[in-house]
Amino acid sequence: MNTAIIPNFTGKRWLKLTCRTAHLVGFAGVFASTITEQSQIIYWVITIISGLGLLALEALSNLFWFVQIRAVVMYIKFALLYGLFVYPQHAWGILVTMILLSGFISHAPSSVRYFSLLHMKKITSVNDIKG
Repeated sequence: MNTAIIPNFTGKRWLKLTCRTAHLVGFAGVFASTITEQSQIIYWVITIISGLGLLALEALSNLFWFVQIRAVVMYIKFALLYGLFVYPQHAWGILVTMILLSGFISHAPSSVRYFSLLHMKKITSVNDIKG
């Protein structure tokens, strides 16, 4: 059973690296424009497009992604993003929290990132859920 809608392909790692780099540039711009209260829509566009690209590449490469801790952190970041629009007076704290969550999950050991709350263990493939 294959859990990938997007299979591995030549250049996938470079595409992810490019999306991630664009996402960092966009988010830095969002952070700066939010803090200075100087609306720069282009940074939101860069952040959203690159973020959706990263999300698609990660989630559709392994459907177990949706129940792993790395996805749960993404769900929390979506909630924080919503909070940014509902509580703009707390923008600094919300954005810093998003940075902290991103840094933690991207550098956490695989036993944390790939832990499935549904299976209560590290899951990376169908073989991990057997037995």
